[in-house]
Amino acid sequence: MSSTKSVAMGTVLSLVALAAGGAVTPPCKVPQSPRNVASSNGTSDQSIVLSISESQEELTYRPRGSTAKPETLYRCGQHYHVPVEDVQGCAGEAVVTTPPATEKPWVPGPGQWIEVHTVYSSAPPQPPCNPESLGCCTGKTNLVLGFSAEVVAAGGSTPILTPPANQFAEWSGSNTGPDKLRPTDCKETAVEWSFRLGCTFRVGQDQLGKHLPGGPQGARALQGGSRVKPDLLLVMPKR
Repeated sequence: MSSTKSVAMGTVLSLVALAAGGAVTPPCKVPQSPRNVASSNGTSDQSIVLSISESQEELTYRPRGSTAKPETLYRCGQHYHVPVEDVQGCAGEAVVTTPPATEKPWVPGPGQWIEVHTVYSSAPPQPPCNPESLGCCTGKTNLVLGFSAEVVAAGGSTPILTPPANQFAEWSGSNTGPDKLRPTDCKETAVEWSFRLGCTFRVGQDQLGKHLPGGPQGARALQGGSRVKPDLLLVMPKR
């Protein structure tokens, strides 16, 4: 998930074409991400995330179907993507505002949709490391809390927290971000995903500039076929 300093419209269009065209791609050892979270393989009333601390620095996790003692995972990173990777059908989520012609990290303008990933691992982060990469996430278990949001002006300087939601999409997948060589390449880091569904989330420009100064990362094309595990569930937790 290396940071990108800009997002080229040609790259975006090629990603869309690959996803829409159903390109034949080889299977991978690790199930791949991102996914079309508007289409699920089933439903559940149990989330793999049992609890999240108020600061969102820690959470408790238990694999789906397991009765083992919950595992504590520690926040080890956060970053965001333009355009969104896990599509859910929100109006405007696929529109990309062309970034300024600059080598400096840029902050998306109001109206741009982004996808925020907050990463947790079974080992606490050990600085120095880059919290906008996966370099701080060294545990055996890795999990991403994800959501998509529209960028708004200002927004204050509060931390970017994963918002509450009534419905989640959860699946076993991989890390994401642009493929280094070919779109048929496989990502190697196994990741459990818990993605908050909703089209009303907002993130402020000031929040992005303060807490994620490295700027947005690019997007990876949707994955499918033999490259994904058929375990994407629509989760509606019991109240």
